[in-house]
Amino acid sequence: MHSNTKTKEIDVSILIRTKDEEKYIKTVLDSVFSQSFKNFEVIVVDGGSTDKTLEITRGYPVKVLEIKPNDFTFGYSLNLGFQHTAGKYIASLSGHASPLSEDWLEIAISNFSDHNIAAVMCRTLPWPDCNPFDRRGLLKKYSIPKQVFAKGPPFIFSNSSSVIRKTVWEKIHFDETLTASEDEDWAEKARKLNYKIIFEPSAKVYHSHNWTLKQICRRAYNEELSIVQRAPEEPALKPCTLTSLFFYDLFAGSVYDMFNVLIKRDGLKWFFYAPLRRLAIAYGKFSCFINKSNSHSQ
Repeated sequence: MHSNTKTKEIDVSILIRTKDEEKYIKTVLDSVFSQSFKNFEVIVVDGGSTDKTLEITRGYPVKVLEIKPNDFTFGYSLNLGFQHTAGKYIASLSGHASPLSEDWLEIAISNFSDHNIAAVMCRTLPWPDCNPFDRRGLLKKYSIPKQVFAKGPPFIFSNSSSVIRKTVWEKIHFDETLTASEDEDWAEKARKLNYKIIFEPSAKVYHSHNWTLKQICRRAYNEELSIVQRAPEEPALKPCTLTSLFFYDLFAGSVYDMFNVLIKRDGLKWFFYAPLRRLAIAYGKFSCFINKSNSHSQ
């Protein structure tokens, strides 16, 4: 437990999910323990790290919960962590999501004066070494003013950096069967119960990925599969959308990315990488469609 929380109730539990995060975890924990708001505990849920993540983590005053890799899902790791929290509010961070300022937590939890607020979504910014494609996507997605998400669009929510009222989680647990998008699924269920979610752009974190093509493909597959899991009556991809999928992801998407690389002068490396990245995305989605179609035919 944090040294300042032993004699009083804990207001916030900071839940950090890790797997092989030795590159970032020290930066993340240093930022967490430098927060101006002090009444918190830190719980780390590790999904089977094989690097120095746990060694680094245990050098801080945190509680560590370990999950076997075969048992891991995003929803399960979150529910397990939430079950071991003592705070009224649960701040969720990815193991490579680092608060940018000492008032990140203070700013985020200041939004809970209204009891209908279920959660606060923080602003995500790309790490300095982020690839140009994800950098542009994140800057565009999160360049919106502070607002309340009630029913209907627009809508942004991610457990990479969010704060959730624990009493709402006690009513709505994360779906442990989903391969991705467990955060959006949870938030949509909360909004259906007339809860609100706030986007707080002043609470900023670094969070981005520099995935390999294999990881990009797997992520695209899992995201498409999560859509199927949330709406099993719908096909993963309707046959009429396959042409548009490959046209957009392979042709139009590649041309768009390559054009941006040129005008932004990102370098030839990214120019030639752009179509490979789009191919990985398209192949991941298409593989999900094929698997879904085969399962229906059996």
